[in-house]
Amino acid sequence: MATSGDRYVAHVGENVQVSTSLKIPNNIKVRKKIDVWPVKVSAGLDYNFEKEEVRWVASCKDKILGGRVLLDLNQKTVNYRKDFYVTGGPSFCVQVQCPYTRTETGGFHKPTVGINFLSGRGNRRVMSVGPNSFDWRTKVPISRRFRAEVCGNVKLPMLRPQYTLGSGDATSVFDVEGRFEVHVAEVNALVYV
Repeated sequence: MATSGDRYVAHVGENVQVSTSLKIPNNIKVRKKIDVWPVKVSAGLDYNFEKEEVRWVASCKDKILGGRVLLDLNQKTVNYRKDFYVTGGPSFCVQVQCPYTRTETGGFHKPTVGINFLSGRGNRRVMSVGPNSFDWRTKVPISRRFRAEVCGNVKLPMLRPQYTLGSGDATSVFDVEGRFEVHVAEVNALVYV
């Protein structure tokens, strides 16, 4: 394993690289969940060791529609997220974000709406997708009240088709550009009280 500053890089194969720049744990996340039908409330705080900062979080999941309302006290926004799972097809989520502070003219901010692709359910989830990479997050159960949350990015090699014209038939081959890269960005301790 090679080191470059705080970044550790391991070449697992000819075109496979695994890297990390983390110090374990990056964050400690403490959560308290209360289940009162028709909602499930979750509140807590996150402590970031590198920045030495505390971030408060609170969310509310309704059990009728299955959406989640999140109050982000640090960004001063109210967010809504609803996941849609399609059997045998891609799944996606609709997200709405609205700042709860007033604009400089005294009015309210307009909400932003986005749709993201999802892969996986529950504790394993693809967070966002780029041209040839995607961010991911997974929660690994350690005990009833303790989880390890691992976040990172996967970069895929690009396939470049090359065509050969011959005796009336066109044949194609693929050239691989780049390599398969896995980067572990964070390992967080998640504690349920």
